[in-house]
Amino acid sequence: MNKSEMEQKQLTIDLAAFEGPLDLLLHLIKTLKIDIFDIPIVLVTQQYMDYLRQMKDMKLDIASDYLVMAATLIEIKTKYLLPKPAVEQEEEDDPREQLVEQLLAYKQYQEIGQVLDEKQQHRQLEYPKAPSNLTGYQSKVPLAENEVTTNDLQSAIIKMVERLKANQPVTTTVKTDPYSVDEGMTDIIERMKQLTYKKIAFSEILSQHPLTRSRVVTLFLALLELVKGQQIWMQQSQLGEDIILVRNEEWDGPAS
Repeated sequence: MNKSEMEQKQLTIDLAAFEGPLDLLLHLIKTLKIDIFDIPIVLVTQQYMDYLRQMKDMKLDIASDYLVMAATLIEIKTKYLLPKPAVEQEEEDDPREQLVEQLLAYKQYQEIGQVLDEKQQHRQLEYPKAPSNLTGYQSKVPLAENEVTTNDLQSAIIKMVERLKANQPVTTTVKTDPYSVDEGMTDIIERMKQLTYKKIAFSEILSQHPLTRSRVVTLFLALLELVKGQQIWMQQSQLGEDIILVRNEEWDGPAS
């Protein structure tokens, strides 16, 4: 399509169908099959102004941003048509360059928006699956003999503390306890060294200390560290009962 054919081509347009002047310009470029990098600014400005006149003749309000774009096109057209010096010191910037950049950026946003819209439409066709009832696949795995879980240890500790509290005076003095985990480990090992059968209830060890929360927690952490280092083992006859500590006879070093 040459320039004369494009000038004769009559286009009808409804501005309400476009999101803004850049959207309208992209429609013009696509309809007139124009190279976006080489816009015939005179023709495009003429077509753009014709559309605005159509809207004005129909007595429809034209948004201000369309008028701003019209002024921008006229300014570019003016610069483009101004006579240039015969000898130019340096190459001048193309007055259409900024407009092309805006159109390319807007076109990219349009394409991204279209992809997101397609994904949204595809998502609307999907339906979430209701949670399945998996109780039929659940099974209880029995623990090995004398093996306990952390919940069992917590329950046993709570019961031991409650029993020991019942045997202590109602009033007491709260003081800062500098007792460390290392000291607790040493106390437990030293106490077990004095035993004939190398077994002792954890509640008995607790009963030899001030029954404060910090001391109970410290001794319990010391107990876990000793089990981790395989210096002692823990046994429990049934859930909720006292924890029995068994010293590892193969280990004969200091508590650390």
